[in-house]
Amino acid sequence: MAKVGNSQGSARRRPTGSGRAGAAGSGKRGPGAGSSSDAGTPSAELTAKLEPRKGPTKVPLNTRVLASTEARLNWLVNNRQSTVTNVVDVALQEFFDRYSVPPADHDGRIAEQES
Repeated sequence: MAKVGNSQGSARRRPTGSGRAGAAGSGKRGPGAGSSSDAGTPSAELTAKLEPRKGPTKVPLNTRVLASTEARLNWLVNNRQSTVTNVVDVALQEFFDRYSVPPADHDGRIAEQES
């Protein structure tokens, strides 16, 4: 069954190009690399790579689905280069919009609706 939320399979996926090979370098040094004046200060490029990823907060969601639903979900993930998390989030957002569920803020709170 497809796992939703903080599963190990989806948590380990990284976008193309974000592997460790670029972070470690190829052993080549550019101009000024290794000079004593820069020895204690990390470069702007290194600092940018070490900053935490910024994005919406995610929480685990565990559920059981029909085997036919899982098959369709897996097909979509594999044929559209997506993730289970993204597919489920988009599907739920469309469902909520259809039933006029009010939106939540970035902290996950829904404002009280005035009548």
